[in-house]
Amino acid sequence: MNFKICAVAAVLISCITCPCAHAENVTGVTDFGTAGVRAITVEKEKEMGELFVTVAKSQLPVIYDPVLEQYVTSLLSRMSSKAVGVRYPFEPIIVEDHTINAAAFFGGKIMLNSGLIVATDNESQLASVLAHEMTHVTQRHLARSMEARQDSMITGMAGILGSLILGIINPAVGMAGVSASIGGMEQSNINYTRANEYEADRLGIDLLYNSGFNPHAMADMMRKLQNRGEDFNPAFEMLLTHPLSSKRVAEAENRARFYKTKSYYESVDFKFAKSRVEVRFSNISAKFNQEAAKRVLEHSPNDCGALYKLALASMDLGDYDTAQKALDRLKKDYGRNLFIVDTLTDLYVARHEYDKAVSMLKDMINSKGEQEVFVVNLANVYIESKQYQKAEQLLKKFRRNNRSLTADSLLKTAYMRQNKTCELYQINTDILESKGQWNQALNSVNESLRYCHEKNTVLRLKALAARIVEERDFYENLISH
Repeated sequence: MNFKICAVAAVLISCITCPCAHAENVTGVTDFGTAGVRAITVEKEKEMGELFVTVAKSQLPVIYDPVLEQYVTSLLSRMSSKAVGVRYPFEPIIVEDHTINAAAFFGGKIMLNSGLIVATDNESQLASVLAHEMTHVTQRHLARSMEARQDSMITGMAGILGSLILGIINPAVGMAGVSASIGGMEQSNINYTRANEYEADRLGIDLLYNSGFNPHAMADMMRKLQNRGEDFNPAFEMLLTHPLSSKRVAEAENRARFYKTKSYYESVDFKFAKSRVEVRFSNISAKFNQEAAKRVLEHSPNDCGALYKLALASMDLGDYDTAQKALDRLKKDYGRNLFIVDTLTDLYVARHEYDKAVSMLKDMINSKGEQEVFVVNLANVYIESKQYQKAEQLLKKFRRNNRSLTADSLLKTAYMRQNKTCELYQINTDILESKGQWNQALNSVNESLRYCHEKNTVLRLKALAARIVEERDFYENLISH
């Protein structure tokens, strides 16, 4: 299915150095407390992570692509199973941004720009950046940094969090806000931050190797970033938030040499993911991507990444015959791969071959379970073939145990096509609230109350409106400090 946030981790780690001051307690939202930062529990880290994600979704071009999300989640899960100190599942947030960056948030939230995927040469390089960020989380660098210096700072946490949320929207503004909030940093603070980075490098390389990736990839990625940023181009944000010295690169190289050489597993999904980002989430034209794929295939006719890029670019150009030929070749070895199944569905829909798509997706659900990729694709097929009630039933069942903005958006379409106005405004409210668009969500609740008259539904909507007001006021209170 063709599914059409900036780094603040280092800012978080480097600059939040204060005890928790009083933050207004609003029912239903995080109370950051009046105690010192030593009271920041794992549960509060999770709550703060959710807040950052909500605000980021309201301000940044987050990519809602279940196929890409599931791929990055699989990398995080693969490494999480080998990591020490994992307190919650890791969740990726992929941002459509051509700069090279990644960041760790509270609560296991890992942000990565689409530009990072394009810049990496192999899966181990991508995994090396994720492993570094995961280590910041498992070692609780932010909480440790705050705890170590709570006695020397007097600024309230609310002011810092407000600046950091602004930092998600605009890193320069956020950094200025943080600097204004905490004043100058002592050399010991800077050294502490450097220690965090070295620890994330050291443990990240361990994690990389133990997870079956090439440990040399971290130094390779560091060198790549150094070379790209040697003119101090501010577009390379990774260099600003994770300063790279020659010493860090050398130490990463030396550490990797200690590991015994073995076979490293590289998933074909990396090539598919990179091609997907290059075609769907970059400023490269479909025609250029199609020609680039053809040039690669002239010399490497079995290059699966080039075949997939050819299929995607040809789909965008309406050249369905070329796309079909490329996908037919990929089906021989990767017929049950999520990337291939997803793109085959797009092709079947484009050619109005709905029965083929339904049969394929039902088979995948029966064999692999109700994964988001299969469910949303099947729902989309039902909608495109005007089977709106089937789409509604499928999505409502899926939503009972899963959160998915893609599923919510499809359900909204199904309601709209069936003229179910009450249900339409309710799902629209849920979508807007999850994106932190609170004023629009309140307007949607009010519209819901015009069309929904069942007693329990009305009570639920009124309670929802009260919660949205609290969330909005809490956020506005944070950024006003």
